[in-house]
Amino acid sequence: MKNIDMKDMYIKGYSISDIAKTHGVTRQTIYKKKAKDKAAGVDWDALALAKNRDVATIRKSEEEFILTLIDSFDRAFEEVKEQEPEKRLKILKEYSGAYYRLKAPLKTDVKAQVLSAVQNAINEIADLAEKSKNDHVTDFLATNADTILQRALKV
Repeated sequence: MKNIDMKDMYIKGYSISDIAKTHGVTRQTIYKKKAKDKAAGVDWDALALAKNRDVATIRKSEEEFILTLIDSFDRAFEEVKEQEPEKRLKILKEYSGAYYRLKAPLKTDVKAQVLSAVQNAINEIADLAEKSKNDHVTDFLATNADTILQRALKV
């Protein structure tokens, strides 16, 4: 996986620790590379956000598909009214089960959201520390980021 660029790994969602391990460098090196690229106009976080927006677009398409499917169920219910009562009940039972499954709210992965928020906070603190030449903070984050993430996920 060393052929994959550090920035590309970050955009794909790999953690700073995983990127550092893959490339055989320290976490501080990754933070410095990230800050250097940002100063040159290449914002890794913005690129990662854009990728996530693409995923959101796919989800939006899925939502539109489900809404279209639900609409077709609604039209089918109108046609069912012309059936005999026994057949009508059977069809309605099948449609209502599918309709309920489609309309049921999606579950969100809270742990993934917490992990992402903590990773973003660590990255922002590291960027600020890098800009202010505060190597103590950068070193601390490079050494303890995994522990911070683990503790945050226990909440």
